[in-house]
Amino acid sequence: MEVTIHVTGMTCSGCERRVENAVKALEGVTSATANYGKGELVAEFEDPCTQEAITEAIKATGYGVTKKSKIIGQTLAILIIILGLYVLADCMGWLEVFNNIPVIGSESMSYVALFLVGLLTSVHCVAMCGGMNLAQSLSEGNAKPLLRAILYNGGRLISYTLIGALLGFIGEKAAISTQARAIIGLIAGIIMLFMGIRMLGGFSFRIRLFPKLSSKISTGIAKLGRYGSFIIGLANGLMPCGPLQSMQVYAIATGSWITGALSMFFFCLGTIPLVFIFGLTAGMLKMRWRQIMLKVGSILLIVISIYMISTNLTLAGVNFPWSGSSGSDNAIAATIDGDAQYVTTTLHSDGYEDIKVTVGIPVVWTMVVDEDELNGCNNEIIINEYGLQVSLSVGDVIIEFTPEKTGTFTYTCWMGMLSNNIYVVDG
Repeated sequence: MEVTIHVTGMTCSGCERRVENAVKALEGVTSATANYGKGELVAEFEDPCTQEAITEAIKATGYGVTKKSKIIGQTLAILIIILGLYVLADCMGWLEVFNNIPVIGSESMSYVALFLVGLLTSVHCVAMCGGMNLAQSLSEGNAKPLLRAILYNGGRLISYTLIGALLGFIGEKAAISTQARAIIGLIAGIIMLFMGIRMLGGFSFRIRLFPKLSSKISTGIAKLGRYGSFIIGLANGLMPCGPLQSMQVYAIATGSWITGALSMFFFCLGTIPLVFIFGLTAGMLKMRWRQIMLKVGSILLIVISIYMISTNLTLAGVNFPWSGSSGSDNAIAATIDGDAQYVTTTLHSDGYEDIKVTVGIPVVWTMVVDEDELNGCNNEIIINEYGLQVSLSVGDVIIEFTPEKTGTFTYTCWMGMLSNNIYVVDG
């Protein structure tokens, strides 16, 4: 007999292997093939195995089983609720908490934020793909588990950092523009959103975002264990994992081998605490609690991914009607004097100010920058409409351009986290 079971929560080839192995261990099962792209498992079996037994085996691994007809409705409900809460939080100004995360360096997303992303995605590693980590703790009679856990996670940290440096170097040589960086960041955010939906049990996508690990590759990685936990930790950086590869895409967008390396370093550092504890305790955490952690982590990951998508759309010049502006009536209006118009604004630690100028007249914009207000997030602005990328320093910074058409144009910080508007009007 053959049965197709719709499985929720699978996000990578490791998840497929986990489900397949659990089902193949049942007496009477002749074959089992999982596909996270389709969100299903196809199994062939005979007596004494039953479909109910296969379903229970899948659930025991921590994944969900549902009817296909319910998946789309569940996913839409998840997205509508989370997106609605996100827009509400943006309107209320609650998302400013992201802007207050300290920034280390001036060419990347906050490393602290990347650490948090790693911390959240480590829930996925523990709840779904912790087999490799767990194997390191249980092998060799569980001898020296602390040392093995340190070596395994040390190998991961080195691997992630080196890969980040390589990808950042590629982005640097490609001379990625602001628009291209925004697009790459947008792709990374969308991939992370897909992973969050999958982890939460939402719909599966009919295409595979990442390649399937062949049995030979899986076996080869498993055999690396004989050479020690450090070597298999190094190999972990090459695994086709969704959250990991979304961060690899981001590393390319940094356009710097140093920033790419540091970005991957802090992301990996965020994954270590939970993975380390899980490996050290040999998986003593009950499945029920692992599932609760997975749900909470998934929701937070989706929120961060939506924020990443939003900031990169803003960086690309897309203006959202519910955020970033208090309206043209409250904008600081330029004063025309001779052949030019002049406007002065003040830099704030949490953002900029809207301005209103007249079309067709050269603008001389003075931004007053106080040392106490300047930080790693607001120290550079990008005005896509006029092709300007201006670094800010203490004192009066002069920005000049000529508006050729009327309209509302967004300008942002270099990360897309802070944004305000330039209103160009007639007369």
